[in-house]
Amino acid sequence: MGFQLLPRRIIAFLSLLMIVTGIALTVWSYSQLPAANPRTPETASAEILPTVAPSVLIAAEPTDRSVTPAATEDITGPMIIGMGEDLPFPLQEVIAGIALAQEDVFTAPAEAISVTLRLDTADRAGMPIYQSLYAVATRFDVIDPTIDSESIHALWRGDPLPDALPYAQIAVVSDTLPSLVTLFGAAGPSVTGYADVNEVTNAVWASRQTLTLLPFDVLIPELTVLAVDGQNPVENSRKFDVSRYPFILTVYAHAVDQEKPYQSLLDEIVALSGGANRRADRLTLVAMTGVTAMVRMTAQQMDLYGAIWPAEIVGPLLADADITTVSNEVPFVEGCVTNVNPSNLTFCSSPEYMAALHAIGADIVGLTGNHQNDYGRENSLKSLEIYAQAGLPVYGGGRNKEEAIAPLYLEHNGNRLAFLGANSYGPPVAWATDTAPGSAPFDLNIMSAQARSIKDGDRADVVLAEIQYQETYGVDPLIDQRQTFRALIRAGADIVTGIQSHVPQALEFQEGKLILYGLGNFFFDQMIGATREGLIVKHTIYEGRHISTQVLTTMIYDYGQPHWASDAEREVILRRVFNASYWERPR
Repeated sequence: MGFQLLPRRIIAFLSLLMIVTGIALTVWSYSQLPAANPRTPETASAEILPTVAPSVLIAAEPTDRSVTPAATEDITGPMIIGMGEDLPFPLQEVIAGIALAQEDVFTAPAEAISVTLRLDTADRAGMPIYQSLYAVATRFDVIDPTIDSESIHALWRGDPLPDALPYAQIAVVSDTLPSLVTLFGAAGPSVTGYADVNEVTNAVWASRQTLTLLPFDVLIPELTVLAVDGQNPVENSRKFDVSRYPFILTVYAHAVDQEKPYQSLLDEIVALSGGANRRADRLTLVAMTGVTAMVRMTAQQMDLYGAIWPAEIVGPLLADADITTVSNEVPFVEGCVTNVNPSNLTFCSSPEYMAALHAIGADIVGLTGNHQNDYGRENSLKSLEIYAQAGLPVYGGGRNKEEAIAPLYLEHNGNRLAFLGANSYGPPVAWATDTAPGSAPFDLNIMSAQARSIKDGDRADVVLAEIQYQETYGVDPLIDQRQTFRALIRAGADIVTGIQSHVPQALEFQEGKLILYGLGNFFFDQMIGATREGLIVKHTIYEGRHISTQVLTTMIYDYGQPHWASDAEREVILRRVFNASYWERPR
């Protein structure tokens, strides 16, 4: 009996030894393969989601396939993730980080024979797990921010473009070249790789003939993103149709070893990477307008044609923003009588005119204007009540000084915003006091301390400061105005805007942050020269960072109704503004 059992025990022992040895050799062999940049991913999301719904992907493709062949989630043996060379770099970092953190997960080239899970961009038979959108951008001071996809393809190949398009080369971050080659094919002599986004931006600013293709999530405000075939990815979902945008790279997962369960691993990859580098639920679009004073001839037109008359042309676009802010310089006063005398400077607006603010989708109102107390402080208090009844939060003004200078905090799609406003121009009767209403008196030390405190205390991601400075009618800011606005940037503000100017004024970047010295008129009755002109800006905030600003141009018609500027008018306005602006790139 014992003699017969001995061979079986030996065989069992030898079999077990072979299995263990085989596993050890497999683990050792894959540990020798080059890992895909095995670093802890700097771009991984701090929010760990158990699953990611298809709606968060920037271009969901219908599929009923699954890469989970097994019923159990217990992973036995090594998991070898094969990655194509063209996988977007942030995704590579996420996977490499997982491989470093988990003993049974390894990375290898996609073509390795012992891969158990393959990720690539070519085989659409798999399950889409990540999508990378590439934005087309150029230097900020571009007049026409549009292009077509065929021109981008031609430029990538090195083909000359029509004379109407001034571009001759493309600058890219070198790490993105493999992904871009998958999208566009072999790069022509017009394509140059650079080390990082800063070097790419320098190249773009050094030549007006240079475009860039950048992953959406690394965009910076010093670049203007171009609409491609009419679609601009820095817009929100009301204006951007992702299904019509051409430059999106999709990564697919394929189960090579059907005996292994993958879903928990894929869930972790998607959660850490976000599933896409542009997610609509992490984007906020903020629209800002210039001087609003529904008085004199503007008021007369509203009395004749209805309270929403000023907003009939530009209102729908403004209402499409996630947050629309308007600087209304004038109090709402019951029984206000329209006075069309051009020399009249004591202003009030009928409460019925609130309909114009609703028509542009106003979400918040800045009260930094110097006319807030024109009809007395009692009426100023009543005007604040009218805003409250309309559900419109205010900033830069209030029932007393403490309330007036207080930041207004808003959160949208995870983006935390702080709005600050103040009036440096006066007159003193317009300023709030410890016990009486009005606009916030400007004090550089106070606003600087607020901006610094907000950032240091992590109470907001983006600080937007606006100031009613001294009124001027030139495109150039005053010297002390420029010094003041730049000081606020150094203190921690991300965007500083001048609200006082009745004409569009210069722009500037300081430390990569945007200064707009004056937006010009919005709803107002001035009709001489540049006072008819206005700027509307749309700021894109993504994952707690200001990444882009669009500059739109308007012309006032009929003493108070802004229309979109024609192409010729836009060029005149922007060339004057950009020529007066302060550009410091490259650096």
